[in-house]
Amino acid sequence: MKNKYSLSSNLILITFLIGIVNLFFYDYESTQETIVFISILSMRYLLFILIKRRFEWSKYLLVLIILRSIYRLYSVMGDMDVSPVTKVNLTLQLIISLLAFAILIVFPRVKEWINDKRKYISAPRVSNPQH
Repeated sequence: MKNKYSLSSNLILITFLIGIVNLFFYDYESTQETIVFISILSMRYLLFILIKRRFEWSKYLLVLIILRSIYRLYSVMGDMDVSPVTKVNLTLQLIISLLAFAILIVFPRVKEWINDKRKYISAPRVSNPQH
């Protein structure tokens, strides 16, 4: 995958835009919740920039965002007062973030592993000239 950074950063940008949509659908109960939401939204935008510029350590921030998305989705799914649009958006954010993680980290490692296996499986065999 030549453009794994570009594709992954664009997916993170999509999650940022979904977060902005959630800003209008979710009713925040406290100032603390609003501050956390805005800081996570800012982290998503920062992550977009870091991945676009190919910072290797940005994958750790991506893992942090994914863990936060899982926690947020778990806490919101049981709440009946939350808009269904918000629940769908949070689910989409998690799925897209996981896809960005897979494109950035998992797929290249699997490809490398497969290439290593092929190297050993398809090694040229030495024929025995004595037969």
